[in-house]
Amino acid sequence: MTDPTGGPFGPPELDWLLDLMAVPSVSPFEGGKAELTRDAQQVFLDGALARGFTEVLHASPPPAFLTGPDVPAPVREAVLADPEGFLAAQPSAVVRMGRPAAPEHRLIVNFHVDTVGPHIDPRVAGGVLYGRGAVDDKGPGIAAAAGIAAAFAAEPRLADAIEVQLASVPGEEGGAMGTYGTRWLVESGLTGRLMVFAEPTGGRVMDACTAAMTPRLRVEGCDSTDDHPAGGHNATAALGFLADFLVRRLGPRAQELGAKLCVAGLRTGDAHNRVYGTGELLMNIAYQNVRQAALLERELEALLPRAREEFAAAHADNPLTARLVADWSEVIRFDWLKRGLPVLDNRDEAMETLLGDAGFPRHDGLADGSAFTCDAIWAGGPGRYVAVCGPGGLDTHGAHTPGEYLELAELARYARQIKDLVVRFGTHIATQEAER
Repeated sequence: MTDPTGGPFGPPELDWLLDLMAVPSVSPFEGGKAELTRDAQQVFLDGALARGFTEVLHASPPPAFLTGPDVPAPVREAVLADPEGFLAAQPSAVVRMGRPAAPEHRLIVNFHVDTVGPHIDPRVAGGVLYGRGAVDDKGPGIAAAAGIAAAFAAEPRLADAIEVQLASVPGEEGGAMGTYGTRWLVESGLTGRLMVFAEPTGGRVMDACTAAMTPRLRVEGCDSTDDHPAGGHNATAALGFLADFLVRRLGPRAQELGAKLCVAGLRTGDAHNRVYGTGELLMNIAYQNVRQAALLERELEALLPRAREEFAAAHADNPLTARLVADWSEVIRFDWLKRGLPVLDNRDEAMETLLGDAGFPRHDGLADGSAFTCDAIWAGGPGRYVAVCGPGGLDTHGAHTPGEYLELAELARYARQIKDLVVRFGTHIATQEAER
């Protein structure tokens, strides 16, 4: 057996997980084919239905849902380019055990079926599962499914007391931020008293998540050749300077406020014998609250005129950048790929106790900087507790790297703990009802 204790994560569940991981459902915003997300969801649904789950939803939001300013620009652009086709290829899939119940009697486990790129085929060696999605996030999702099914098999009374939904969502990776998966489900009313997001947290509960905004700087000028290097608007020089400038000027300020500034991709070209007049620089700013976000938005926008002044002063006598200095305002562009996203920050003594008793202790991720951004940001609200909690770790288990892995023992333990959590949640709800 995969689980030597005879627990819920056995060879059939491992085979199901391997089938799901074999589908290269890389986010379309990470270079994947959109329709492969749909294929992965079918593998998930087939396995879930075979284990006694009932389908609740298998659908996508309407295009109009994704037109707001807080929808990341790449998502808006993808929907605009192919409204029906793109969304049809990116469905959410929700299944349940137990009879349909009101949200206050419902527990939801959420995981995302899309991955970062590139795809890495799954393999098992020495009790370790390797491949894309092992820890982020297909492995935790299938382990949770095994735990839920085992709980209802062991405790048939649960079916009359609670409903447990398992949501497999797209659009978490690639900067999509859950806007057409988790957000749509939440706004459609698929919420619960306890909502667990099966992200890798080392088995600890984190009930606060940062959100992120993505500023973009572009150069839209003229190219030139190596024979006439002064004839172009040198995008590499401009964006390289801006990357350094923002690391020096905005980076410490973000740190001071408790936010994280990542100066990320810079793209112009890779030939040695030309001046590139176009390119872009991307940044990512993760923030803990809307006050941080508003301050950093304003400070970034106020710094950009100063960047122009500093560049002009440094290059006052440089003929190679004279055209760039003269035309800076015309060729340098700034916009936001995403901003205005909410953060998650919630507490609930009763649900924290349930999770702790099931082996999921609470951890203050904001205090030590381990809190991260995920689509749980959309789930907070009155009457529910949102907990991000799963096996493995983003930093420790190679998530987003070629070496992504998760020990089978960790998957087995998570399945057992989810089983325990479901039983405890059912007992808690039944006790509450009896006391009324």
